[in-house]
Amino acid sequence: MSRQAITMRDVARHAQVSISTVSQILNGNAHYVGAEKRERVLAAISELNYRPNVIARSMVKGRTMTIGLVITEIENALFAPVTSAVEKTLQAEGYHILLARAPNVAGEREAIETLRARQVDGIIFMFLSINTPSDHLTRLKDECVPFVVINRPLQDQEINQILFDDRGAGYLATRHLLKLGHTRIATISGPLDHEFVWWSAQERYLGWRQALEEQHIPILPEWMVPGHYNHADGYCAVQQILAKTWGTPAQPTAIFIANDAMAVGALKALHQAHIRIPQDIALTTIGNPSYMAYTTPALTTLAHPVPEAGRLAARFLLDWFSHGKPAQPQHVLLDFSLQIRESCGANTETEVNH
Repeated sequence: MSRQAITMRDVARHAQVSISTVSQILNGNAHYVGAEKRERVLAAISELNYRPNVIARSMVKGRTMTIGLVITEIENALFAPVTSAVEKTLQAEGYHILLARAPNVAGEREAIETLRARQVDGIIFMFLSINTPSDHLTRLKDECVPFVVINRPLQDQEINQILFDDRGAGYLATRHLLKLGHTRIATISGPLDHEFVWWSAQERYLGWRQALEEQHIPILPEWMVPGHYNHADGYCAVQQILAKTWGTPAQPTAIFIANDAMAVGALKALHQAHIRIPQDIALTTIGNPSYMAYTTPALTTLAHPVPEAGRLAARFLLDWFSHGKPAQPQHVLLDFSLQIRESCGANTETEVNH
């Protein structure tokens, strides 16, 4: 029997079950089917080399079983965990993702048009936290397209959003240093002078300020150097801090660095200056790619809840498909978790949930 001739009826006959049973398994409703029947159906599908007619199924169900995932940067370590979490959650329910890269607003608009032309059932957006124009997202909302936005604060409160508590992360990273006895804590912030507001940079900086102000610690201008979330800026920022403060009363004993890439650059600059970490300067940062545990010293950091954001976004769309549009827009704020390693001087490796 040729592969083209294989039908659902053939699978049902081979497995000695009803056509509706085969349909339930193919449509992700296997929990309604007993384990023994399910195994027979899966074995028949494999033996007959059955391939469902995706176009016909989408016409019958009114869905294509695909979700668009629009991300800012494919190469950015922040986006890999969300992609993996979204894909794993959706695949368990029979859905697949179509991935689109959109480095700017024009790219976002183009991605939306491309994905809608492919008739995706919904869209998940995962952005860098830059507050750029969002009229294209408002149009999606007005057209009742199922979608959710991760990591971009939007003024339109009717849009479903999942955000990270960046201010809380900056505050917790600084509070941790304060608890270790540091009072002269510098920061290498994210970009504060960007054309559009870079939300995470601003919020992490404000968290650092809040923690110091609560302890009535005067904030010196020499302690504040902005960077653009890359290795080179972390390296140069440390050089600036050392040039301005080293050997003076303003010399910091700790630095809060606003992201992991800048922290790696900072490590190199401190090493080249023969400054010991954490004996001379303690460090905390934000972002927890796997290599953070393998730097010398291992970096104390606030881990992004990115996988959780991906799971929540996928689950949100699946619930929308099953139960209809939610009565109220979903707004979620996710906490970071503190990973204590060597660079802060606490001399232990633990996780503290914020």
